[in-house]
Amino acid sequence: MGRATGVPVSNEALRRHAEELLARPVALDDLALAFDEASAASAEVLVEGESFYPPMLADIEAAQTSVHINQFGFRPGVVGDRFADALIRRAKEGVRVRLVVDRQGSAPEEAAREHYERLIAAGVEVGVVRATKPRAVPGLLGGDGGLKWNLSGLGHIDHRKVVLVDGRIGWVGGAGIEDHFQDGRFHDLFLRVTGPVVSQLQLVFVASFRWLGGEIPSEELDGLFPEAATGEIPAVVLHNAPGKYRPITDQIARVLDGARETLDVVNPYVTDRGMIGRIERAARRGVRVRLFVPANANNWACAAAQQFHHAKLLDAGVRILEYPTMLHAKAFVRDGEEVLAGTCNLEAWSLKRFFDRSPGPLGGPGGAVRGAVQCSGGSGVAPRQRADRVQAAREGDRLRRALAAPLALSR
Repeated sequence: MGRATGVPVSNEALRRHAEELLARPVALDDLALAFDEASAASAEVLVEGESFYPPMLADIEAAQTSVHINQFGFRPGVVGDRFADALIRRAKEGVRVRLVVDRQGSAPEEAAREHYERLIAAGVEVGVVRATKPRAVPGLLGGDGGLKWNLSGLGHIDHRKVVLVDGRIGWVGGAGIEDHFQDGRFHDLFLRVTGPVVSQLQLVFVASFRWLGGEIPSEELDGLFPEAATGEIPAVVLHNAPGKYRPITDQIARVLDGARETLDVVNPYVTDRGMIGRIERAARRGVRVRLFVPANANNWACAAAQQFHHAKLLDAGVRILEYPTMLHAKAFVRDGEEVLAGTCNLEAWSLKRFFDRSPGPLGGPGGAVRGAVQCSGGSGVAPRQRADRVQAAREGDRLRRALAAPLALSR
């Protein structure tokens, strides 16, 4: 059933804990990692694929020792091929390239088979989370062996989207490596962070890769967990692994319950009754609440469930704003002080069963978040009224500019 509390790992013990994971089999419970607050030396929000893919690729191209990617959706296409080419070049130059992908989102054994065969042939190591397969071949993609039961992994989709370069640069966001995040059909963001918090992201990857049967030589640990000077931005990695320990879910609840003046929620699938109730109560106690959702969600069932709750949210005073294209970002901003962003949707599967990850909260008491995920002055998209779709389309570019502003935090 999983742990009710996570496996505590202090910032001083990250490398040591990784060394322990390399020396023994890793179980699903070992992925329930609980971290102390760390820091980031820099944190930047980039909005839309045209903004975050080029610098992400530049970081990969500049990698000297390792590239680790955990991705729900990595498929062939204009974007996917560009990333595959970059990873293959680095692997051929001796950089250790490892991937953890989701079978449902990336289809490495079905539609995208040739894409992954090309990566593996170049030396890229690929672990696959097979949440819909009761029996699966253990170990990395392309390995030999017979089918074994996969009961512990059933139903636990890997929804994470993370890129780690040389243990020094971390990217966390909501977008896959897919064309619809580049061509404007889907609207999303990524956070690029540096500093000590990257080592927490790295440990989660190491634990996940080992759980899937991957091997990492212990002599790589110094490069995977390099020394980093303490940054000025307080940050901690929250990681939802299957089981009872769900720190992202708990932190979202704390953000919603702790808002005193303002609360901005950006999420594509807002269907969980408990979280909706928290948003409603925040508005009723006088918090200015704005809920940003897609005008036309790509999942009709989630869209219908979400809209069922809109009447009571509007009645409580929540301002619901619809983005004209598929708004896929997931972010929460409390009182202009705290940002929580990552991959977690406000629906039961993501909150209670999926693998998800968030580099947050960023900020903290006395901090300030300006621009970035927070949308200034109510600009952006029109309030939720069917007659206002034209106005929503006109104002969409204003939301994009507000979201694209750099993240500025100070203690």
